[in-house]
Amino acid sequence: MAQGSKYTDEDIERGLQALAESGGNATAASKACGIPERTLRDWKRTKFADEFAEVRREKRTDFISAVWETAKDALQQVKDKLKDTTAKEAAVITGIMIDKALLLGGEPTEITEQRAKPMIYLPEIDELDMEAEPGASGEVSPEPGV
Repeated sequence: MAQGSKYTDEDIERGLQALAESGGNATAASKACGIPERTLRDWKRTKFADEFAEVRREKRTDFISAVWETAKDALQQVKDKLKDTTAKEAAVITGIMIDKALLLGGEPTEITEQRAKPMIYLPEIDELDMEAEPGASGEVSPEPGV
């Protein structure tokens, strides 16, 4: 039994597990394990804060492992069905898979370009007088005799 507590070590472990499984929600954890909300909040914040953090890390690691296993199974199913898809569907699947692989690898999934303003003024096409006679504004014709 924990020193100065009416709860056994097993009760504390059960309460911390319930807290971790509920995402730290003392109300939900209390319903799951039968330990009062106020007690669970106290354990989480002060008395067993380090132990709670450790249990939570373990739960998160277990969850991530389960997600990876599911993702591997789903990927195999996609590979098996890929040959039966249209080119458009295969392109979409490939794009998504590449995007997710880049994201997981810490690489950018989007590339943007920023251009500096030009140093000289370049008129927009609609600002140009396309009906003016060549040479009327003093411009030089690119070919001799034209």
